[in-house]
Amino acid sequence: MATTDVSMKTMRGSAIRVAMVSIFSALVFVASLLNRYTLQGAQILFAIVYGSGVLVLGYPGAATSIALIAGSIYMFQSSLGFLILASFGVRGASTDLLFLILGIYKDARNGIFKWTKISAALILSSFLTGLFHYIFFVFIMKKLIDFGAFIVSAIFITAMLSNGVGGYIVAKYIMPRVSKLGVPI
Repeated sequence: MATTDVSMKTMRGSAIRVAMVSIFSALVFVASLLNRYTLQGAQILFAIVYGSGVLVLGYPGAATSIALIAGSIYMFQSSLGFLILASFGVRGASTDLLFLILGIYKDARNGIFKWTKISAALILSSFLTGLFHYIFFVFIMKKLIDFGAFIVSAIFITAMLSNGVGGYIVAKYIMPRVSKLGVPI
């Protein structure tokens, strides 16, 4: 009977994890759509949804899972098609790597959410993703138009500021409330 209880808890935890990845991936997709039409003006919403999802799941690979699933949905409406998965993959992998290096996943499992670390990781992963996207799709693949230094800089600055503020909101307001719910993931 004890073995059955353990396997049921494991199955329930796995089902909750899959459901949470699916929900946050769909929300990240919607935030990505808004970003597309606002030239990163909705990036703060993306940062809040993405950061919350990654921290709620709290395991290495969560960011990559959310990003790739969201990218898989997003590619159907993107002018880049399947290639857009590369940008989503860079966002997920860089976030996972930074969260591991900075100990954010470990802290999250213990209910500690340091806004400076979270904001820094989200800012840097956003910058790396934007840089990859710009270099790969504008210069190497020549799939997108180069809008010039001023507009590209404005987009980068908006995205980085939004991720910083989004990381602060996630760490200070969202995660302390979510962690009180006690949902076992």
